[in-house]
Amino acid sequence: MKVAIVGAGLSGLSCALELEKLGIMPEIFEMGNSIGDSLDYTIISMKIYNQFNETSTKYLKKQYGLKIKPTESLKRITMHGPNSTTTVKGRLGYIFEKNKREASIENQIYKKLKSNIHFDSYVDPIDLSTHFDYVVCATGNSLTAEKLNIFTRTFYAQMRIATILGDFNSHAMELWFNKEYAKNGYIYILPHNGSKAILALIVDNISQSELDYYWKNFLSKENLQYKILSTRDYEFNTGIVETLQRNNIFLIGNSGGLVDNFLGFGFISAIESGILTAKAIYNNLDINELLSNQINNIANMRKLRGAIDKFSNKDLDRLIKFLGLPIIKPLIYNNPCFKINNITSIGKLYNNFSKNRK
Repeated sequence: MKVAIVGAGLSGLSCALELEKLGIMPEIFEMGNSIGDSLDYTIISMKIYNQFNETSTKYLKKQYGLKIKPTESLKRITMHGPNSTTTVKGRLGYIFEKNKREASIENQIYKKLKSNIHFDSYVDPIDLSTHFDYVVCATGNSLTAEKLNIFTRTFYAQMRIATILGDFNSHAMELWFNKEYAKNGYIYILPHNGSKAILALIVDNISQSELDYYWKNFLSKENLQYKILSTRDYEFNTGIVETLQRNNIFLIGNSGGLVDNFLGFGFISAIESGILTAKAIYNNLDINELLSNQINNIANMRKLRGAIDKFSNKDLDRLIKFLGLPIIKPLIYNNPCFKINNITSIGKLYNNFSKNRK
């Protein structure tokens, strides 16, 4: 069986590793010159985002035999609204490196692989489909889905990611929500260690040329004095992919629309989509059925995004105060059975709180 994988990110590498376990050695094509993102940044997995009650590391090891190691545990999240702040503490999740170093999550998976990777290779998955039995599109973008006419955009944003120096708690994340400088997006600081962190701004529905305005507005209003070592700009585009398989082409990770458009957390889904796609190829199974839980979860996140988009700054302040209530903290953050996609229960609780505040 000849299988090509386009993209050596998390979903592509996970797919390749699972194919190897099943006795298939795929050909991997990567447009970069090495494994890992060229920008030195960090990502998180949060317990309330997981669709399982275990930690993400235990789940991946138990369910798929994949062992990955986080950089740090996530023990504190501080959320800032325009005029309110809430801090939650506990065993909230894990922080992982996403860069070119050996400790990065991509390189942890890459070190387990034997398959050949063609670096500096820009190939079109559709063109490859005539030369391989199966092609797995793991490019991290929607271009292939758009060419196949199976993509509907639901969220588009400009991102600026900066590496900053300062004094940080390596177990803590900081978030800002403010329509003035993030619109329906957000800003976060996530440390590498006690002295270096990532500062990221995500602003929806603007052009790249407008990003400077929002960036300067944020730094000015929040009066942040960190030393900025470098910045890099990205476009973030995600949406609904009608089907994860079209003929002999499979779409996984963000190429398959499997990143939520609420906060953009999706690396567990990316890994899982790669592994399950390998199983679908080997066993001739329906990938849409195998990934139905992930697809439904993304759909729920899309509903949550739609609700938050309608919020004013006053609403955001009210929501952040609600999330910091003593009765809400143990219910949400320290309850292993509570998941963020339980939007019905969240909505009812918040609506009652909001009415009482008016």
